[in-house]
Amino acid sequence: MDTNNFTSWIEISQSAYFKNIDFFRSKMVPGTELSVVIKANGYGHGILEIAKMANEKEVKTFCVNSLEEALILSDNDFSQTIFILGPVMLSRIKTVVEKDFECVCYNRENLKEFQKEAFKQGKQAKIHLKIETGTNRQGIKERELDDFLDRLKETTDVELKGVYSHFANIEDTTDHSYAQKQIDSFEKSLNLIKSKGFKGFKVHFASSAAAAIFPRTHYDMIRLGISQYGLWSSKETYLTYISEHGHGREHILSPVLSWKTKIAQIKPAKKGEFVSYGCTRQVTRDTLIGVLPIGYSDGYDRKLSNQGYVLIHGKRAPVLGRVAMNLTMVDITDIPEAKLEDEVVLIGEQGEEIIRAENLAALTGTINYETVSRIAPHIPRMIV
Repeated sequence: MDTNNFTSWIEISQSAYFKNIDFFRSKMVPGTELSVVIKANGYGHGILEIAKMANEKEVKTFCVNSLEEALILSDNDFSQTIFILGPVMLSRIKTVVEKDFECVCYNRENLKEFQKEAFKQGKQAKIHLKIETGTNRQGIKERELDDFLDRLKETTDVELKGVYSHFANIEDTTDHSYAQKQIDSFEKSLNLIKSKGFKGFKVHFASSAAAAIFPRTHYDMIRLGISQYGLWSSKETYLTYISEHGHGREHILSPVLSWKTKIAQIKPAKKGEFVSYGCTRQVTRDTLIGVLPIGYSDGYDRKLSNQGYVLIHGKRAPVLGRVAMNLTMVDITDIPEAKLEDEVVLIGEQGEEIIRAENLAALTGTINYETVSRIAPHIPRMIV
């Protein structure tokens, strides 16, 4: 794809993505399936671009959040199992059954609607039962499970395809005692499910963090999220991994995404003049400003105002003043070679410098998940 006509674009590295998939497959317990989580527009990387690369790596299951995301994949002829992790309104369960999607189930109302639609359509509804083990989001609690299973057993038009849960505190700590409690609770529920005669379902619990540091949680399938994109789920996860596998492994995962824009205008500002809204930045020297056609509506966080930086000709150019909806100003005074429509890196490498998603997350008080997933869908993505 020719970038000459773009004001901003995302480059997705196929080699980095393949490397990350290969790394996690090398760590998986034999017999475990690797599925990929490509919700939130592939964590900002592009749902179709990621699905295409995952397909080339023979990934068999795609996990999404919504029915809308599932339809994007099926409408683009992906034949993988598509598993919907997030809520689907009861009125739309008809479509889930029609399309043979697999879907989370976590209450009696869901189950009743799946049964009704499956009977109407003369086919099986495919559900994954989510067990509440300590996150207190979606999921059925242990005290409700026995009755739920009895109802499910009477429901011949609904097939139990999976049983799973999700960790609450495996990423943000090196103390995994809470995670262990969740595992114990999950396995207690699994024993109950099996004692009721259910069999042939997939068991899955492991997120990216658990996939890296807790082989015990691999079960039948791992749900690989943030780390397929070359991003550690947290500093603590990385520290736990290297403490067990040795130091000097900083580049185990390779970031897949680079975000770029161009200089749209170059203009001088005299010492003492102000830049951008609110007059929050007054230049203390004669300054050369690069105006970038990118702003917070594109996902470049407003909290980067006066503290972020970009890369131009392999050098850091600080953000001047407030990030606006569609424009951001940077100081290019010390980059005299900069010229109109030069490439600018917002996330990624240029020369010997690199801006990581984690760097922007630290500056804005958030996590790398949010930094990448909020990059606007209207920005073109291309596999390179």
